[in-house]
Amino acid sequence: MSGDMDDILLVFFQECEEQLQELESGLSALSDGESGKETINAVFRAVHSIKGGAASFGLENLVRFAHVFESSLDGLRSGRVAPTPEIVKTFLKAMDILSDLVAEAQGGAAVDQGRIAESQAELEAIISEGGGAAPQKQEDVIPADFVPVPMDFEPVMADFDFGDFDIPEEPAVSSALVVTFSPHTAMYDRGDDARNLLIGLADVAVAHGGTSTVTCDTANLPALAGMETEKSYLSWRVVLPAAVPEESVHTVFDWVSDVCDVTITRDGGSGPNGGESAPEEAAPAAAEPPAAAQPEPAKPEPATAGVDLQPHPASASVAEKIMAELPPPPSPAATAPIAAGNTAAVRRPVEQATIRVDLHRVDDLMDLVGELVIAQAALEAIGEREDGGQQEMIKRIASMKALTRDIQDAVMAVRAQPVRSVFQRMQRVVREASSMTHKDVVLTLEGEDTEVDRTLVEKLSDPLTHMLRNAVDHGIESAEDRIAAGKSATGHILLSAGHRSGRILITIKDDGGGINQERVLATAVKRGIIAPDAVLTDDEINNLIFAPGFSTAATVSDLSGRGVGMDVVKQAILGLGGRVTISSVPGEGTTFCLSLPLTLAVLDGMLIVAAGSTMVVPVSSVVETMMVNHKDIYMLPDGANVVSIRGACMPLIPLASELGLGGYGSGGLSEDDVILVVENESGARAALIVEDIRDQAQVVIKSIEKNYRQMPGVSAATILGDGSVSLILDVPALVANALGRIDTRPSDVRTGLAA
Repeated sequence: MSGDMDDILLVFFQECEEQLQELESGLSALSDGESGKETINAVFRAVHSIKGGAASFGLENLVRFAHVFESSLDGLRSGRVAPTPEIVKTFLKAMDILSDLVAEAQGGAAVDQGRIAESQAELEAIISEGGGAAPQKQEDVIPADFVPVPMDFEPVMADFDFGDFDIPEEPAVSSALVVTFSPHTAMYDRGDDARNLLIGLADVAVAHGGTSTVTCDTANLPALAGMETEKSYLSWRVVLPAAVPEESVHTVFDWVSDVCDVTITRDGGSGPNGGESAPEEAAPAAAEPPAAAQPEPAKPEPATAGVDLQPHPASASVAEKIMAELPPPPSPAATAPIAAGNTAAVRRPVEQATIRVDLHRVDDLMDLVGELVIAQAALEAIGEREDGGQQEMIKRIASMKALTRDIQDAVMAVRAQPVRSVFQRMQRVVREASSMTHKDVVLTLEGEDTEVDRTLVEKLSDPLTHMLRNAVDHGIESAEDRIAAGKSATGHILLSAGHRSGRILITIKDDGGGINQERVLATAVKRGIIAPDAVLTDDEINNLIFAPGFSTAATVSDLSGRGVGMDVVKQAILGLGGRVTISSVPGEGTTFCLSLPLTLAVLDGMLIVAAGSTMVVPVSSVVETMMVNHKDIYMLPDGANVVSIRGACMPLIPLASELGLGGYGSGGLSEDDVILVVENESGARAALIVEDIRDQAQVVIKSIEKNYRQMPGVSAATILGDGSVSLILDVPALVANALGRIDTRPSDVRTGLAA
């Protein structure tokens, strides 16, 4: 059964990820001033759901902190606490710790207890500010005798009397409030647990100066042989102090009122349960012995030796027979219970192996598969005909080709995921970097619903983290410098995503001081990255920040100074088939643009011929094609060729010469050559000269760096239908190289450099 529990645990952690995203979104909305009831309820629900699921798995550290977090949010929900910027910042800090505790439960690094205690104290201060009582101490949230039970199933006879949670019995009270509740099976199906309700009622009792008495009703529990494991049989009777108002009880059951039967009565008398009889549905519970008469539970021991087995009368004989047939229990070392608070130590990291897909996309894919089956049957029928049916066969193959394209598009749509999950995690990166640098920085997100292949989504986190930390540390000025420059004290960073020319563009734009090119150039010379007499363009100077070992930081800190951050970014983006460009305006800010392919699997390509070799140009990069006209070709003073197309001049790139496959000889260009007008993601255009255009087809992308080495002007390779290998051209790189060779500086500057 451990395999089943691993699957359930995987689902829980996936839901935690979604709830944390919901929490991040809600708190960001609160930070922007959107304090509507639905936003606050969404935030509360997210923490409540994580707490409920964690309690089911015995994740004590996570439950304890989520309990305090939830209590503080309850003041916000009830209107006792206003969502001021300071309080929202406290909630954001608590959310970061909650996220770390979830990661800890998955087998990650342990969270510093000092951070937890500090955040918990801040949350308790919010609770006190709202007039509420501080939540129970950690020892009371989960009883000290709670031990996660090993999930390999062993039939045992168990005592379902939950006792009183180790809380001493309250002296006799009059008009005690009696709460009886019976959970439906649906309540457990959606991840809630009766334990959370009992904890909530205990909190209410403590908040009103008393304690609660809990009795479990097992009257509806059948014999073991007739028990349905997924059905709810138990109900509870909880006696609360007379001072507890019914409204407080209703608050506890707000989230489960549709899946739990609740009865609230006033019970007067001298005993702990009052003098009146309990409601009819809880009558059997009155026959149970009082909690005080039960023996004190023994401390947990290995295996089941320390479990107080009180068999249900109707199921004892069946259970005893099953127990007698079981093999001897394993050694104590194999089943020793986990120490309290250390449950995360044995949790194995769970890899994110699933994705959520809109149902209509799966339906579309299924419809296409059905059509493919029909097309296959049609082909088989044609093959069995005596006349061969060649023309019909050609039509059917063309139909199969279209179906294959549609199926591929449908599969890519299934794999497509929005960048929202990565973008929202960047809010925390900026918060932490701002705290370290003592700057006030706001991150704005745009285009979060932009969809890309899930492989790219998973690999975007590290590059974006480095770039945003760099923007906060180096891009945004201190508050004093910003005010002196006439800016607001708060810095702003925009993180956006969108589609262009068959690629995804991710932009990181800050309103800081821009790149200090003199300082960058001096640092590069000092670190030996360039020669002291090197003459570089503005773009080349800006790109020096990507050089290995480059850093303008005077000292090494948690954020910068080691010279590895931006170099890592560039290598990661290149590894994804992308590129990084920089534009900076002194005093106004810097913009980084990441250009990435939409998918790492396939692309639509145009098959062209250069120097007798077949190559692939991505169709998304091709603007138009035309024949060569020598009247439109001009040579610039620096030797570069340009072509004029409808009055617009652009660099002319003989593809064979550019790739080192040989020139065009003394005869120059041929009248049979073809010009492909291509453009990069920023809109810059160039004209490629090729010998012929053969076809247009979808090709499967294969990494050339992994199988050979990096090649300038080539992004990947593919295998064609005839089995030959063809190179896929890196059009943006070719355009950038061509533009870089065209010297647009004044002639006197060029003359001086040549001299």
